[in-house]
Amino acid sequence: YNTYFGAGLNRMNEHTLFVTVQITPVRYTPVSDKLVFCPHFDIKVRYIEAPSIPAALEPASLVIITPAEFSEALQPLVEHKNGLGLSTTLVTLEEIYGSYYGRDDAERIKYFIKEAVEDWDTTYVLLVGDMKKLPIRFTYASWWERDLLSDLYYGDLFDANGEFCSWDENGNDRFGEINEDGDDLDGVDLYADVHVGRIACADVTEVQTVVNKIIVYEQETYDQIWFKRLILAGGDTFPVSMGAPPFVYEGEITNVKVAQTMPEFAQTFLWTSKHNLHPWSFNRAINRGAGFVSYAGHGFEHGWGTSRPNALTKTKIFYYTPYINGLRNGNKLPIIFFDACLTAKLDFNVTDLRNYYPRMTNSLVRIFSLSSDPLEFYQCFAWSFLAKESGGAIATIGSTRTAYTWVDANGVYGGAGYLDVHFFDSYTEGIRVGEMLTSAQNVYIQNVGADYFTIEEFLLLGDPSLMTGGYQ
Repeated sequence: YNTYFGAGLNRMNEHTLFVTVQITPVRYTPVSDKLVFCPHFDIKVRYIEAPSIPAALEPASLVIITPAEFSEALQPLVEHKNGLGLSTTLVTLEEIYGSYYGRDDAERIKYFIKEAVEDWDTTYVLLVGDMKKLPIRFTYASWWERDLLSDLYYGDLFDANGEFCSWDENGNDRFGEINEDGDDLDGVDLYADVHVGRIACADVTEVQTVVNKIIVYEQETYDQIWFKRLILAGGDTFPVSMGAPPFVYEGEITNVKVAQTMPEFAQTFLWTSKHNLHPWSFNRAINRGAGFVSYAGHGFEHGWGTSRPNALTKTKIFYYTPYINGLRNGNKLPIIFFDACLTAKLDFNVTDLRNYYPRMTNSLVRIFSLSSDPLEFYQCFAWSFLAKESGGAIATIGSTRTAYTWVDANGVYGGAGYLDVHFFDSYTEGIRVGEMLTSAQNVYIQNVGADYFTIEEFLLLGDPSLMTGGYQ
């Protein structure tokens, strides 16, 4: 058997030591040609109960971290949250950088969050700003993506012993390293000790747009018929043309598993096998109103694409970022999970665009008024849904790099698809969106294992304290 320890928040937002025991009840020994079977087993846990922690005198359940230039635009959100009984405070990056130690700005922010959890009983942290405004942690959690982007770095504060989890235990300034076998080299705990989300705003206008969306959503969504709708979109993610077996439609199988977790929602299936998944049908379903959307298939920095059943060519049905302009859903804003690659690649730039469209890049830059400077970032697909005025989405979950999934005809067993299914499985009335992602990550770690790549690369774009379905 093997044991794995980690410290983080449970479903009740209690700081918990998780102990996962992996047991192999059947073992075959080739040398002796014997099969050894354990018919039963007992697990005994001995522990020393931690001393109780006194309640904070001035709690701040939600901490908003932002550059000072956004402070004024965020004040309505602070007042809104406090008015709903969620104690909220705003702290600027300038205040943090001037008061906290760290080898870089990201570590200074992490030390501040640790102190906020210890002194203010903070449960939710909202990061405001794109990568140029507020740093993100680059990690080494895979051998094919050596520059993974992860906001979980800010949420995973403590290890199983209650010590600060630096994500760089060996001190070589390469955070979240794994070896060739996928084993952790840096003491990464993976369990979130605080729910983290980011609104990746580049300017004050985007801040105002998202703040207004959050306030209106929490005030007006409760008991609305449209919220009880679930949109499920997918197709044959790996068709015959990609060397996969026929009649296994990975996206649609994942959609079915998601649907089974939310039977109380009216469900709309947009599938390539039904010939009803198109950009216009996707927009039409969202415009009608839905509380949640799950897309399972291929993705990229500026859209998604999936195949028809058993496709013999590489032709796909695509949905691109400009199509978001066709959304007219007003305040009927869904929470969207993109079970796909790259949709939340916050460092999307002209180099990526050139990799996709080498002959068209200059024209695209001119037509869409994009920067040709590789140090300037474009709006990634997942963020574009939040940045859209009058419509779009209230929160999105996506991957910052390529993703994988493990699906067969019988179910979903790992990767992005597993996280997708268990994100929706965590839903209950009154849950906050950050809690849904943390719950899915916890279930993943405990049942699939410490998949550092998948757990670290998926992030929440939105307010982690957002009350799903609004306040009563």
